[in-house]
Amino acid sequence: MPAIRMKRDMHGFASWQGSGLRRVIGASLLACSCVMAFPAFAQASRITEVDPSLLIAKETVDEWFASKNAWGPTYTGSPAWFSYMEFIESHLRDYGAVKIEKNRFPFERWFTTEYPDRSGWSLVSDGRPVDVASYATQSGSTGADGVTAPLILYDMSLPEEERPATSELAGKIVVIRQAPYVGDGVTGAYSDYEYRTNGDTFGDIGVPVDPTVEAGYRNRDQFGQAEQNRKLLERSGAVGHVAILDMPPGAAIAGRQHSTPDRYDVPGLLVDRVNGVALMEDARAGKTATLVLKGQVEEDATAYQLAAVLPGRDYGTPQDRAVLMATHTDGPGLIQDSGALGILGVINYYAKLPQNERPMSIFTYFDVRHFIAGTEDGAPYDYVEDHMEELAPWIAGGVVMEHIGGAQMRDDGERYEPTGLPMTTYINTYGNDLLVELAIKAVNDSTLERAQVTVGSMSGGVVFGRPGVNGRQQNDWKGSTFAKILERMGGYPSWHITGDWPSSGYQAIPAIDRYRADVYLAQVATGIELVGEMMTQDLTALNPDWGKISIAIMRASDEAFANPAEATQQRDVLLAASKQVFGLVRAKKHDEAAARLGELDAAVEDQVRGKDLDLISGHIDSARARLGSY
Repeated sequence: MPAIRMKRDMHGFASWQGSGLRRVIGASLLACSCVMAFPAFAQASRITEVDPSLLIAKETVDEWFASKNAWGPTYTGSPAWFSYMEFIESHLRDYGAVKIEKNRFPFERWFTTEYPDRSGWSLVSDGRPVDVASYATQSGSTGADGVTAPLILYDMSLPEEERPATSELAGKIVVIRQAPYVGDGVTGAYSDYEYRTNGDTFGDIGVPVDPTVEAGYRNRDQFGQAEQNRKLLERSGAVGHVAILDMPPGAAIAGRQHSTPDRYDVPGLLVDRVNGVALMEDARAGKTATLVLKGQVEEDATAYQLAAVLPGRDYGTPQDRAVLMATHTDGPGLIQDSGALGILGVINYYAKLPQNERPMSIFTYFDVRHFIAGTEDGAPYDYVEDHMEELAPWIAGGVVMEHIGGAQMRDDGERYEPTGLPMTTYINTYGNDLLVELAIKAVNDSTLERAQVTVGSMSGGVVFGRPGVNGRQQNDWKGSTFAKILERMGGYPSWHITGDWPSSGYQAIPAIDRYRADVYLAQVATGIELVGEMMTQDLTALNPDWGKISIAIMRASDEAFANPAEATQQRDVLLAASKQVFGLVRAKKHDEAAARLGELDAAVEDQVRGKDLDLISGHIDSARARLGSY
C-alpha cells in the first residue's frame, strides 16, 4: 500500500508579477500586481486527503486482477467481455450506485481463436511450419483449408521505388517486413513535462527509447502499422499476407494490432523478427506457402455502454453536480483495459463515506468501442452524445482512468519481462496552472512512482499543449477521447490518469506478472484525491480556458502581431496580463478579473491579427461567459 501523506505539501510555485506592460495594456494593468500563490484549499477532509483506512484492500485488488487475467482478452461482445461487464455492474450496485443504464447497440464482431489456442491460424512455408505469433485482426478468413500461393516480399525498410509494384502482389501471399522501429524523437521518446517523480528512471528527452530499457514505445510503433498494411493490401489482389514485426518472440506473441483497422479481405498473420528471417528468404525466392486464418463474423452481435451514478449529497436536486469518471472496457491485455478496475477502486473509497459527505455525485461511464474498427468513432452509438442535453449542465469536470496497475516491460534477448519498475503514469491535463498544481500535489501525496504531469496537445490535432520545464514539446495527450467528451460539453476541466499501456497491454495472454498492486493503489489514491479536488475547488478557477488563453498567446506567430519585429515583447506583455487575470480569478476577485479580462481582450485586438486573434479572442469570450457562473 502506498505511503499516503496525511499532511499537505505546500509546493513553492513561482508567483507572477505584472511587469513591462508599458503602452500595450496601459496604466490600469500596471497597477495590478496579482501574486500567484498556491490555492487556499478547503478544510482538510477525507475528500481532499485520502484516508488510508478507507482505501481498497490489496487482497481485494489481487482477486480482481486474478479474475480478469483468467478471463483473457475482453474484446467487445466476447464471452470474456460479458464477464467483465457483469463484474463491473455488480460492484457498482454493491457500492450503492443508482441510475444504472445500458446503452445497447448492434455491430459485426470479427474474431478467431486466442492464444494459447492457435487452432484458428497457422502458416506453412516451403513445407516447413512457421511459428506464428498472432493474427492480423479484421483481415477476413481463409476458411479451414487456407490459401496456398507463392510468397512475395514487400520490405518497408527499403525506399518505395525498390519495393514491388502493387500489381505484382495480385494472387500472392505478401510478406510485409514492417518498417523497423527507430523512434522519431517525439512519439518514440520520453517527452518534456510539467513535473516528474523518480526522474532518474527516465531516459533523455527526445532520444528514442531502447526496447531493452523499456519496450512500450517500440510496441506502439510496430502494432500501430496495421493501418498502413491494410491500405497497401486491400486493393492489391493479394490472397493473404504475413506481417513481420520488428520484435522478439516474447514481445510479439499474441500481439494485437491497434488502432483496429477497418475490415478487409486479405487474411493475415503476424510473425516475430526471429521467425521472420527464414520466411523473408522464402519470399525473396518466391517459394509457396499455405496460410490459414479461420476468422468468424457474428453479424448480429450486441454490446452496450454502461453508465451509473454514485449519488452525492445533493443528488436528485437542482443543486447537484457530478464528476465524470470514464474509461473503456475492451482490450487484449490484463492492463490495457484495467481502467474500470481503477474507477471501481475510487468508487469503493467514496462509497465508504456517508452520502452527505460527498459534495458531488460521481457519474461513471464505461465505453466499449476502443478495439473495434475506427476506435470510438467506428460505431456511431454514444451514450454521452445521446444524453448531452441532460449531462452537460450537470457535469462539473472529469477524472479519466486507463491502463491501471501495470509494470514496465523490456526485451531481454528474445524474452519479454518486467524491468522491476512501474510503468510510467501520465497525468494529462490542460495548461491551467491550478489543474497542473493539483495534479502534482496528488502524485506526491500518493507517492506515485514514475509519474509525469503533462500539458500536451490532444490526439486528433486539438492544440492545447505548451513547452515543458525544459522548453521542449510535451507528450501528446494520447487516449484523449474521454477528455474530448468534456470538451464537447463546453470545455470542462479534467485530469487523465493513464499508464503507458503498450509496456504491458498489447498482448492477449495471461500475464499476471505485469500487474503491480502498489502501482494500482497509488494510481487509485491519485484518482481519489483529484476527484475530491474537482468536488471542492472553485470551478471558475479550474476552467481550462485560462490555460487556453495563455497557450494561444504563446503559440501566436510573430507574423500575427501588428509589429512583427516586436512580437516577442508584445507576446510577453499579453502573457503577463493573462496571468494577472488568472491571479484575480484564483483570489475569487471575479469583478476585478472581468475588468482586467476586458482590457486584455482590447489589447489582443490591438496587437494580434488573423487566425491567432480569432483563437485568443474565442478563449477570452468563453472564459468571460463562465466567470463567476459556477
